[in-house]
Amino acid sequence: MSRRVFILGLVIVGLLVFSLYRAKYGAKDTAAELMAVEAQIEEAHHEKALLETELSHMSRREWIEEYARNELGMAPPRPEQMANERDLDALIGLPVDPAADAGDTSAEAPE
Repeated sequence: MSRRVFILGLVIVGLLVFSLYRAKYGAKDTAAELMAVEAQIEEAHHEKALLETELSHMSRREWIEEYARNELGMAPPRPEQMANERDLDALIGLPVDPAADAGDTSAEAPE
């Protein structure tokens, strides 16, 4: 009986040693994964700061005007391109009422 207890004790000690070994290397793997995730977080913070700097630069009025002028061929309007609300009818014509055009079928029907 004491031999069985001794063997059972050795098996239990072996299982405990094996479990400790697995836990130790599992902790190392987890620590390595944690360090990798922390590095990714740090990289994301750096990229965010870079993008915020780029956004603040590209949001400046001077940069937008320069981009519009150089890349899009745009320029500030000249005085002759400006029109008052009163002048719109003379420039583009009187507004057309779509409801009046839909109800007027006499011009289309032949007699």
